Amino acid sequence: MPSRFDDEEYRQHRLLPIDIPAPVMMHDFAITENYTLFLDMPLTFRPMRIMLGQLPIKFEAENPSRIGILPRHGDNRTIRWFEISTSMLYHVGNAWEEGDEVVLLSTRTPDTYLFIPQEDNGEGGDTEFEHFRMYRYRINLVTGTVKEELLNNLDVATEFPRINDELTGRKTRYMYASRQATYMRPRLLLDGLIKYDLETGSSQIHEFGRGRFGGDSAFAPRPGGTAEDDGWLLTMIWDAVEKRSELWVIDAQKFTNEPVARILMPQRVPYGFHAAWISEAQMATQQS
Repeated sequence: MPSRFDDEEYRQHRLLPIDIPAPVMMHDFAITENYTLFLDMPLTFRPMRIMLGQLPIKFEAENPSRIGILPRHGDNRTIRWFEISTSMLYHVGNAWEEGDEVVLLSTRTPDTYLFIPQEDNGEGGDTEFEHFRMYRYRINLVTGTVKEELLNNLDVATEFPRINDELTGRKTRYMYASRQATYMRPRLLLDGLIKYDLETGSSQIHEFGRGRFGGDSAFAPRPGGTAEDDGWLLTMIWDAVEKRSELWVIDAQKFTNEPVARILMPQRVPYGFHAAWISEAQMATQQS
């Protein structure tokens, strides 16, 4: 991993056009040691829809859902596309190479409304809203087959996967994510964190408690730590009962324990989608 963000090796070197059938919302991507993974999902962008009084972005289930794998020094001629079941992948957890396979971890929903509540579709039940599940994709570069599996068989709605960022693009044992509070539909609220053990297939849940909701989390590794999960998960919490925002610090190795710290914010902090941990050493390398 780079020790400096301004290292020449990690700067942008070139722009590479990639052909896809239609303009799409490609919200995230992944990297491994030798590949870059692109997500060509059927959430298309067609500006002319505005003339019809519609949103320009729409999920078109008749279009294929594909994962593109581009060799590190490849181009539009060498990228390979692999179709998966109709779905939308918004956020990637991690990816790595394993033998003949490229493994991708991502949240998945069978369709998407851009988090805009939809009217009942006539089949009964509540207002429709996206429920994401954590999936693992095994893409075999030799046979061309793709295996899709629900991670840990944990049928819990979840979003915003995170790892120890020092292992991005390499095989990881642990992954973390925020649990969706599906009982609060149609609002997208998150009421806990999940720790996935990819080796044992088990998982743990850290509950925020009644009336507390959070957002994304960030992993802060312990200085000098050697274990992958030796560090803390940081997440911002809004306590709707006490009417206050707090920054929670959770020991990743004692995941279900009470937070090791709860830092009160002087005012309400709005829900956020994404977060990152930047160490003091990393800050010192930044150019002003």
